[in-house]
Amino acid sequence: MKIVVVGGGIIGCATAYELARAGCAVTLIERATPGAEASGAAAGMLAPLGDSAPSPFEELAIASWRLYPKVAAELREQTGIDVEHVTRGTVYPLFTIEDVRLAETRAARHLGKEFGIEAWDTAEVRDHEPALAPNVRGAMFVRGDHWVNNQRLVIAYAQAAVAAGVTLRAGLSVSRVVVESGRARGVVADGERVDGDVVLLATGAWTGQLVASFGGRLPIEPKRGQMLSLAHVPPVLRHCVHAEEVYLVPRPSGELLVGATVERVGFQGAVTARAIAGLLAAAIELVPALGDLAISRTWYGFRPWAPDSLPVLGPWPGVDGLWVATAHFRNGILLAPITAQLMTTWIMTGKPGMDVRDFRPDRFVNAR
Repeated sequence: MKIVVVGGGIIGCATAYELARAGCAVTLIERATPGAEASGAAAGMLAPLGDSAPSPFEELAIASWRLYPKVAAELREQTGIDVEHVTRGTVYPLFTIEDVRLAETRAARHLGKEFGIEAWDTAEVRDHEPALAPNVRGAMFVRGDHWVNNQRLVIAYAQAAVAAGVTLRAGLSVSRVVVESGRARGVVADGERVDGDVVLLATGAWTGQLVASFGGRLPIEPKRGQMLSLAHVPPVLRHCVHAEEVYLVPRPSGELLVGATVERVGFQGAVTARAIAGLLAAAIELVPALGDLAISRTWYGFRPWAPDSLPVLGPWPGVDGLWVATAHFRNGILLAPITAQLMTTWIMTGKPGMDVRDFRPDRFVNAR
């Protein structure tokens, strides 16, 4: 089977890799370089548990989280790249006794044991993360929350894909999907037609534009996320810290990532003073010692968002051979392994292998 994958972000690279391993002839087209957009602008957190009751999305996220140890080891073996899979867990600061009691209840959930969920009192917070502000009364600690270096991860997936036989064509911009007699036949990229038996669109916030090229509609839009990093040597924090207004991710490289905004500003590409000031204020309020650290860099990315905040995965209704894998919003890194596995199984066998009713593109295409 000849497959054209459009989009060299984490979803496109991971899925191209899995498709090639399944025996497909894969061409991966990326207009810039792998990971140039949202995938390279993330923090790499692997935190699959949601705040509400279990859902199909949480099941998808947990399934992907479970794959990560194997993925990290496999990519290192295939490429020699260490994706910095850190397994020290996340501290969720709590500011009232009521919040601490809710954390204790959550720790008793059926997944509490697998994810190592603990409710910390004030003394335990001071013992584990003494730099947190005095007004932090307790914390929920999730040992099962991990994180990776997302930039390294995308590069590793891209290199592994090429090693598996994928033809990577970078610097080529796809302008339209070729649909003939109700079937996707390929794409047009910089005036060149690239044919395939199957076309998979993994183009993030730009997927709606390609769908429009054959008269379809998919309400995917960009949500700009701004971030910064601080010099973190010697380290102030040992764990990832995730509060309502800000998250802090310590990397082995000596950076502390601070993120992230969620802004509906279209494709306005900019790092703004107001956003960075807001992130810094929230970070310093949470960890006062951060005020003395140097800012090492700032950046932004456009995260693909659907109106229900869920991914869009599966075959495009009414066009044979056309598939989409997009709208992962703030969870593209976390969901990459399971998305790649799911899409490969679905394309090869016609069955996804898990419950995907909430994620199919039909929910938008058939909407009135």
